[in-house]
Amino acid sequence: METVLFIIMAAIAVTAASAVILNRNPVKSALALIVVMLALAVLYMQLSASLLAIIQIMVYAGAVMVLFLFVLMLLNVGVEGPFPKKLSRRAIAGLVGALMGLTLAGVALLRSSVPMTISAPAVGEDFGSIEATGELLLTRYLLPFELISVLLLVALIGAVLATRPRWPVPKLPPELWPAGTRLPEAGPGTVGEETG
Repeated sequence: METVLFIIMAAIAVTAASAVILNRNPVKSALALIVVMLALAVLYMQLSASLLAIIQIMVYAGAVMVLFLFVLMLLNVGVEGPFPKKLSRRAIAGLVGALMGLTLAGVALLRSSVPMTISAPAVGEDFGSIEATGELLLTRYLLPFELISVLLLVALIGAVLATRPRWPVPKLPPELWPAGTRLPEAGPGTVGEETG
């Protein structure tokens, strides 16, 4: 049963990934990418990595893809026109990718005919569980975990500062000031100065 589920989810993931690349509409490509993320979450569940499966659904299929769709709709990206008649770089890249895929498949088939003995290291019963991962993150890997948090905070501050407008922000006229705000005394260069 596990093998059948793996084959079904792998086929769904590969088909949706192909749709991400081949689809001309970017919104449909992003929706196909969500299908890839969900199929990967099922594969993680098969590997008993429940935390990774939950993160895959909540963070990637949820937050990141909502952000992608928001940016795509904000930019109002349209559908590209039809493919050009001549052989484009995209077609050449597709041919090279297909050739590499066939080469990898051939190597995998040749290697599968040779018997191999692989001894995997023994793992605990709770390997990949939320409790075990949380305990590792907050004990053994606490410093790297906190450093990544600080790095993300610095990146967020940098993004805010980088997108800040560089031109001077115009001052509001006194009519639009909040109630109770006192007008400055009239003098040269102030708002209350009469221009004649």
